[in-house]
Amino acid sequence: MNGAIIGYGTIAAGHVIGYRQTEGIDVTAVVDPTPARAQAARSTGLRAYATYEEMVDNENPDFIDICTPPNSHACYIELGLRDGLHVLCEKPVLMPYEGRYDRLLGQIAASNKVFYPCHNYKFAPILATMQQVVRSPGFGDVLSARFRTLRQGHAVGVADWNPHWRRDPLIAGGGILRDHGPHSVYLATHLTGRTPLAVSCLSGAMRHDGHTGTEDTAMLMIRCDDDVQIELDVTWSAGYRNSYYSITGTGGTVAVENDDVRYSLDGRLHRTTLPSNFDDPQHSDWFAAMFTDFLTKTRHPEQAAPLLADSLTTSLVIDGAYASAADNGRWVELTPAQDLLIGAAR
Repeated sequence: MNGAIIGYGTIAAGHVIGYRQTEGIDVTAVVDPTPARAQAARSTGLRAYATYEEMVDNENPDFIDICTPPNSHACYIELGLRDGLHVLCEKPVLMPYEGRYDRLLGQIAASNKVFYPCHNYKFAPILATMQQVVRSPGFGDVLSARFRTLRQGHAVGVADWNPHWRRDPLIAGGGILRDHGPHSVYLATHLTGRTPLAVSCLSGAMRHDGHTGTEDTAMLMIRCDDDVQIELDVTWSAGYRNSYYSITGTGGTVAVENDDVRYSLDGRLHRTTLPSNFDDPQHSDWFAAMFTDFLTKTRHPEQAAPLLADSLTTSLVIDGAYASAADNGRWVELTPAQDLLIGAAR
């Protein structure tokens, strides 16, 4: 199976490495309007085109992999589905169009192709270890979760385009809530198995770095089914990098901090160290595992349905967080993703 990457930045370069480590799937072409980025793609053996239309006129891909900034995701998703292609998309996967998702959800529902979110943190080996602990019989029922993502600034894009696009609300659709927020949300629901029901959020700009159009810090509280509460903190204003994830159950606890894993099961404490690769922006080994999963989903498309609900839930939580932050942290009830998906399928 061959595909084309849309947008050749840092993440896309990591995707290429991941594809080349994955048997049965590869990318052969890139779409990028920036001459320098097109040349960078050609230097790795990829054919480069300035537009999507030019690419499909010359290539016959089975899928597209969207690695562009958020404001163009919907456009490329629609084009890929229109042309009968499987579609992968980097986060934030779904962005509201005029505050709604029905148009894009309807197009996805009408397609017989796989729509796949690039939720790559699910494939980090250290977090897979965390999931194994949570699913152990002795861990019991999940009671709460706490995730913190500390960064010393926003990730800077390639110099050949707009290196600070993550701080431009017209391109990014927000600040850190749209950037790191989705990773925290989908990972929390994935690891805990809980469904968000309401969210409260406080956000602001604390770094004073001249990028005042978007938030660089956010604190979220998410109420889930079975009275489980999830706390998420994300910031670009920290003085050091740190990635921390902890989950508490009725019979155990587990915490991951950078490369350290600590957990308690059956009254015994355990500690181990694993390379997390949290600080590697290309995550090529994570992507290789993710693309293997994508390939499986194309062969068993019935397995892909939960992924769309996961993507939509993630976006609805972020939308609710923005609404809450705009109203001093009030609790915002969340529309169940399944309700929107049922409506889109009619």
